[in-house]
Amino acid sequence: MEIRFVRPEEVRQLQRNVVTGFPSKTPQELLENMAGELVSPQEGRYLGCFDEDNTLIGSLLMMDFQQNIRGKLMNMGGIAYVSTGFLRKKEHIARNMIRVAIGVFAGTGTYVGGLHPFNPAFYGKMGYGYCNESMMFSPKPQYIRSFGHKEHLSYAREEDREEILKLYRRQAVKTHGATIHPYMDYHRIFDMPYVVVCRREGRITGYLTFEFTLVDHYTDMYHDLTVREMVYEDMDTLEEFLTFFASQTDQIERVRIYTPEENFQMYFTNPDSGENRAYDGAIQEIGRKNMGHMFRILSVENYFKEQDRCEEKTRRNFILELQVEDTFVEENNRSFFLKIQEDRVELLDSSEEHIRADVRLKTNIADLSSLVMGAVPLKKFLWSRRMNCSDESYAEDIQRAIGWSEKPENYTYF
Repeated sequence: MEIRFVRPEEVRQLQRNVVTGFPSKTPQELLENMAGELVSPQEGRYLGCFDEDNTLIGSLLMMDFQQNIRGKLMNMGGIAYVSTGFLRKKEHIARNMIRVAIGVFAGTGTYVGGLHPFNPAFYGKMGYGYCNESMMFSPKPQYIRSFGHKEHLSYAREEDREEILKLYRRQAVKTHGATIHPYMDYHRIFDMPYVVVCRREGRITGYLTFEFTLVDHYTDMYHDLTVREMVYEDMDTLEEFLTFFASQTDQIERVRIYTPEENFQMYFTNPDSGENRAYDGAIQEIGRKNMGHMFRILSVENYFKEQDRCEEKTRRNFILELQVEDTFVEENNRSFFLKIQEDRVELLDSSEEHIRADVRLKTNIADLSSLVMGAVPLKKFLWSRRMNCSDESYAEDIQRAIGWSEKPENYTYF
């Protein structure tokens, strides 16, 4: 068995492998672009697993992102389309390919990674932890607050595309959890049927993408308006977008809004989702929480060399022993010593025998990854007994030092 990058002449095998792995979710464009990607990658590089006859029995796509992590852009290795040959299931092919991909990323300066899971438990065993979440709200248009103005909205023009991408990247640089990928950003936005911009005083201050979704009616006159992405620089722009939604009362049943904002129902007078799902008999469902991608620290040592500041100044200086369990990457499966001094984090040389920690935090790599990304705060890990702290009086300071108070936000599916 050999794991290596797929060659251009093996494109037919790759196409078959991906289609059988994702029979209902493989975009036609992905298949059509594969031959070109194997020669000159733009989306990513295909890693393949081959048997002794040089037959492809597994593949995945390795993608190079930048991700805003705690206010700092870091290289992030995305993994997508993990596919095992239809005749070769349950032979640990996916696990072996992911281990190789992690090694390639970590060996080339990419110390964190992410993927969208088909089964969180499966990837949790490989060290990936929970990361971002998004909400889907679906109010009726008449229950969305209208602010009475939407005169600056228009459909995006071809010549607006570069300005829209610049706007997204400006926001990504300021948004914890957001990713930047030249190919993915362009296609995520402009492959949507409709892109609307808000242009004020000659510059674009926000954009949204939407499509129409069929609803179950006896007439074809009604659809849902599905808003996949909405980025805005200021509240005036958001008000115009909301006014646009609120005006769609004649042929739109509901407006489905995907957003990382958990409290977006504050913009609705009636947030009922219309699903007729009530808890305790009368408490209506107002939205659905969706899981985003999972996140992993690929190299703990190198991660803390880059992430060397606290979110807030700690109440005291201390040395933290971070006892990490990582059965997938041996280099991470040990203790790391962090010197926390005011608002700085310094990784100490763990080979020095005289280091004496003030407190020890025991965790697996998946939960540590979720903690540093702000997906779950330390107090919840301690409450659920997924982490163990030798002295919980240090918990607030550990949270300030290596955790993050803002939940990650991300629109990119990969």
